[in-house]
Amino acid sequence: MPHIFINYRRETDAYAAALLDELLSRRLGPDQVFRAGRSIAPGADYTLEIARAITSCDAMLVVVGPGWQEQLAARYPDQEDWVLYEIEKALEEQKVIVPVLLSGTSRIRPGDLPEVLLPLASFQYLRFDYRNTLRDAAYMCDQLERRFPAQTLRSRLSAARTRRRPRRP
Repeated sequence: MPHIFINYRRETDAYAAALLDELLSRRLGPDQVFRAGRSIAPGADYTLEIARAITSCDAMLVVVGPGWQEQLAARYPDQEDWVLYEIEKALEEQKVIVPVLLSGTSRIRPGDLPEVLLPLASFQYLRFDYRNTLRDAAYMCDQLERRFPAQTLRSRLSAARTRRRPRRP
């Protein structure tokens, strides 16, 4: 199964990211979904853990809620911004990046992005609507599994092997 990194703004989109993490983890497995708030152990160096997770992921889901672009513009370039850092690193490493637009959020507009994030505006997005969370999460999983079929097959074979019970004597 594909390894997914969830990028989100903690101040505004943490609940949506946590719900998305929960729903994707049910289907893909919790070890296949990275969300910093859940995946980084206490006392671990979060800078290193985030960098490792981005390097090892197959895809990054960028949770985009109302006001996301305005918050990004207000912080750039003067303030340290983990959302920006994570997306930049994923772009550098040529990861698949999927914007996930929350309820009521418009498409990402290139004119509102820093130059380093301009490619984000042209990536196909998915929606995660509060009225359809189960359906939207299932559709996301379907699309990710379709995009990464080799990982999906490998994971299913591995899971089938671990489910086998030993024979009784």
